[in-house]
Order: sequence, then structure tokens, then C-alpha cells
Amino acid sequence: MRIAAAIILAILLTVPPLVGAGTGPIINFDDESHDYGRVMYGDKVTHEFTLTNTGDQILTIEKLDSTCGCTKAVKGASEVPPHEKTHILASFDTSGLKAGKKEKKIYVHSNDPKRPMVSLTLTADVVRELSIDPVSLARKLAARVDTLSFPVKITNSSDKAVTIKGAAATAGSLQAVLNPAHILVEPRSTVPFTLELKLKNDPNQYYWMGKVLLETDHPREQQLEIRYLIQLNP
Repeated sequence: MRIAAAIILAILLTVPPLVGAGTGPIINFDDESHDYGRVMYGDKVTHEFTLTNTGDQILTIEKLDSTCGCTKAVKGASEVPPHEKTHILASFDTSGLKAGKKEKKIYVHSNDPKRPMVSLTLTADVVRELSIDPVSLARKLAARVDTLSFPVKITNSSDKAVTIKGAAATAGSLQAVLNPAHILVEPRSTVPFTLELKLKNDPNQYYWMGKVLLETDHPREQQLEIRYLIQLNP
């Protein structure tokens, strides 16, 4: 029996290890989500995600994608040796975003055979000091008119007065006019005003759609957006 066991052991020692018996590259993040909490509108915040290659072959970071232009990511090393670390720097730009909770994602593509794509989640509660009510206007017309008037309110939650200096429609098919022409909004107050839309009536036009941008002297929120949709149903 001892001779047979010795022969089997000798055979096992002379047989080369099986090819592919390793684990390959494995991507592993310390965390896959980050909450920035409350972020003032206009701020750009960042977070660094740390990843480790816990496999036994080189991990290759092939590309990074994001769900919108407000979110960007920059990778550290493109190739990560076994048991080494690298970083992905994610940035979240709140410019142009509406107030409230926002969630964006960054997609990390690699040569990990089991997890070729990992999604990293970024969340932020965007805080704006100026708010418009309503944020969208809609009207159905039975006949053509020259001017439409809409009651609107603006709220200033900051500790400084803000002036609405003017309004401009992004589409050339109508003109936006403030009434009154200049609106002073004191700190922590709400002011009603009228937004007039003067239609440029084309006999072949049956709807008007776009947005009006209100110009302010707020240092961050220099434009406020109101969307509109007007339909002619004679």
C-alpha cells in the first residue's frame, strides 16, 4: 500500500497544473453608491470610488459611461494588477437641474467575466432658492387669439432680494412679456405676477410649444424655466 501511494504521489507531482484554474480578474468596489446629501444649485461635487482587483489576472478598465451630461467620471489606472487598487473620480454638476432628489449612474466596463459592467449610483438633494409655480403652462384654444395671460408666482427662500429682469421665449413663434416688467422679490417671500404670451399667428400653425426663460439677478440661479404648450382646436 505504501508503494502504491508513493507512486500516485509521484505522478501527481509531475502533472502540470490545469490551465485556467485561476480566478481571473475580479472587480471589487469598497462601495458602489454615494449620497452627497443637500447640494446647493450650481455646485459641482465629487466623490472618489476605490476599486480593488481581487482576482489573479490583470483587470482592465475598458470604458466609463454615465446617464447624463451632469455626471462625469475619470478613471485612475486602466490596468490593475492582481490585489492592487485604483480610483474612479465621479463628479456631479447641479447646474441646470431642477430642485429635489436626483439619482444618476456611472457604468464601469471591465474584463471581469462575471461582472463586465458595474453601476455606481450617485444621489443628491438639489436645493434651489428660487422656485416658480406653475412650472408648466397649457391652454387649449377654440379660436385664434393674439395674447394669452397666465398667473404665475415666484418664491424667494434666500436671505437677499432678487429681481426678475425680463423674459424670453426660446421659440420664435411667440413673445414672452412680464407684467409688471420688473419684479422685486424680497427675502423669504412669494410674489404673484402675470406672464403674457403674444402669439405670432401663422394660418398653418395649430400649436405652440417651448419654454420661457426668466432672467434674474440671482448669483447662481440666473435663469428660471417655464414650459408651455398651446393647442388650437377650432
